[in-house]
Amino acid sequence: MYKLTARQILGIALLSALFAAGSVVVLNRLTHHLEPNSSAFTEAMPNITDPSLATDEQNNVEVYKAISPGVVSIKSTSYRQDFFGQVEEGQGSGSGSVIDNQGHILTNYHVIEGAQKLAVSLGGDKTYPATVVGGDPDTDLAVIKIEAPAAQLTVVP
Repeated sequence: MYKLTARQILGIALLSALFAAGSVVVLNRLTHHLEPNSSAFTEAMPNITDPSLATDEQNNVEVYKAISPGVVSIKSTSYRQDFFGQVEEGQGSGSGSVIDNQGHILTNYHVIEGAQKLAVSLGGDKTYPATVVGGDPDTDLAVIKIEAPAAQLTVVP
């Protein structure tokens, strides 16, 4: 086993710092030379009116705007007794999609599995209690139902 003096440790630290600084400078220069010229990039694509959003991205934004009101947040609560008889509360969360105007919501089975209480948020502050209509653990699908005004439900096609 080697014993290093304080001077040797200081020298090694100084050399390491110099090596790291030199590496940063070299990598910075290399990446600067590899970056494409931004004006050449925008000139190569004259048919796009807004270069910040391609057509596919614009389509994704429109789909999101149309569908997102029908996507809900689901909070599940389960209770169990621990070894000492104390009741412990477990919580989980997931998402689902409104599938009709009667308040049926399609979600994953693992979101509702073992839950004694379900609460659904349609995007605002109000939450609605939900009941399980049915589920299939093999396909990880479940349907739950809330009692909400049809005007507040946006069906995901």
